[in-house]
Amino acid sequence: MNRFALALVAIFFIVSSAIAKPWTQVAQSVMAEKVSSQADAVETRQIIKKQKATLTSEAVVLKDSVAKKQATFNALKEQYNTLLEREKQLKEELLAQAHELKTIDGTIRTSAKQAQDYFHDSLTTTEYPQRTAILEGILNPKKFPGLSGIQNLLSLYLEEMKASGEIVHRDGQFTDVDGSNTKAEIVRIGAFTAAFRTPEGVLGFLRPKTNGTGFVAVQGDPGWSLSGHMDDFFDGKSNVFPIDISNGAALRRLAQEQRSIMDWLSAGGLLVWPIVLVGFIALILIIERFYSLSRIRGNSDRNMKRILEMILTGDWKKCRQFCTDQSNYPTCRIISHTLQYVGNTREIIENAFQEAFLKELPILERFLPTLGVLAAVAPLLGLLGTVTGMINTFQIITLYGTGNPRMMSGGISEALITTQLGLAVAVPIILLHHILDRRVDKIVGDMEEKGTSFALALMKKGLITQKAEGGQ
Repeated sequence: MNRFALALVAIFFIVSSAIAKPWTQVAQSVMAEKVSSQADAVETRQIIKKQKATLTSEAVVLKDSVAKKQATFNALKEQYNTLLEREKQLKEELLAQAHELKTIDGTIRTSAKQAQDYFHDSLTTTEYPQRTAILEGILNPKKFPGLSGIQNLLSLYLEEMKASGEIVHRDGQFTDVDGSNTKAEIVRIGAFTAAFRTPEGVLGFLRPKTNGTGFVAVQGDPGWSLSGHMDDFFDGKSNVFPIDISNGAALRRLAQEQRSIMDWLSAGGLLVWPIVLVGFIALILIIERFYSLSRIRGNSDRNMKRILEMILTGDWKKCRQFCTDQSNYPTCRIISHTLQYVGNTREIIENAFQEAFLKELPILERFLPTLGVLAAVAPLLGLLGTVTGMINTFQIITLYGTGNPRMMSGGISEALITTQLGLAVAVPIILLHHILDRRVDKIVGDMEEKGTSFALALMKKGLITQKAEGGQ
C-alpha cells in the first residue's frame, strides 16, 4: 500500500513535469512506473498474504494458548477456593486446639499451684528442696508447661506418695520457738508427723516453716505420756509413736491449750475484765452467803417440841430463856419476840409474829437479788463483747476482703471468748444462787411452820383473847 501511494505521487510529479517535457517521454515514464508499481503491488500482495498466513497461524496458536491458560486459570481458581475452604477448616481446628491447649495449660497450672500449696505445708519438702524450682518452672506464665511439665508434676506427686509411706530417722536442724537454730534427732512419720529430740532430751513436734524451707518447733509440751512413747521410739525400744493425722491441727490445738490464762483473757478484748469483776464480786457474795446460812439452823423440830411443852406447862420464863439460848435458830428468835405479846388478841399475836418474820427475812435473802442480777449481767457483757468483736471483724473484711479465712476465723474466735467467759461466769452463779435460794426457802418454810404451831399452842392454852388483857 505504501508503494502504491509512492507510485501515485510519482505520477503526480511526472504529470506536473509533463508540461515541460515531451508527451512520449511522459508516456514511457508512466509505463515504466506502471510496471514498477504493478511489480510492487504483486510483491506487496505476496507480503500481505504471507503476513496474513503468519498472523492466522499465530492467532490459532494464541487461541490455543488462551484456552490452555483459561483452563489453567480455572484449575488454579478451583484450587484456590479449595485452599480457602481448607484454610477455614484449619483455622477452626486451630481455634479448637488453642482452646484445648489453653484448657490443658490452665489445668496443669492449677494442679501445679495446688501442688505448690500442698508441698509448702508438707513435712517432706525439706528433704526435696528441688521441688520449689520445678514448680516455679511449671508456673512460669511465659512458657507453656508442655509434656515435660506434666511429667515433672507427676514425678513430684509420685515422689510425695513414696515419701508419705516412709519413716525417716535422721540428724538435722530446726528453728526453735525462740528463733534459734537447734541440732537434734528428727523423726518423720510419713507426711503426718515430725518430731525432734535434742541432745539435752527435750522433745517436741515440728511443722514446716511459712516459707517451706525447713522445720519450726511447735509451741507446747507433749506431756509425760506422749514423751514416754517418743523417747522409746527414738531409742529404738518401741515401734509406737504418736501421729497427728489432722495435718497439724491437733498440734496447733496443743499449743493453744497451753496458753496462759492471761493470754486467753487478753485475747478477748477490753470487756473481759468487767466480766471477771462480776465473777469476783459474785464469788465474794456467794462465800458470804454460804458462811452466813451455814450458821443458821433451819430444822428446829426438837427445839419446837420443847417450846410447846413449856407453853403447855405455862413455864414462860424458862421458855424465854430457852429461846434466847437458841438464838441461832431464826424460829427461836421469832418466838422469843412473839412471847412478849402473849395474852393479847389474836391480831396482835399475828402481827408480832409477822413483824419478827419480816425482820428475819431480809437477813436471810441478803445479796440473793444481787447474785441474780450478776448472773444476768455476765452473759450480756459477753454478748456485748462478741458483738463488738464481730463489728471489728467485719471492718477488717471491708478493708481487706475475705481472702484470708484464717484471719477472719481468728477474729471471730477471739470475739467469742467474751461470750464463753460470760457464760462460764453466769452458769455457776445461777446454780449457786438456786442452791442458796432453796436454803433460804427451807428456813422460811420452817419459820412459817413453827410459827403456826406456836399460834395453835397458844390457842389451845387459851392465851389468845379477843381483847387485850395485858401480858405476863
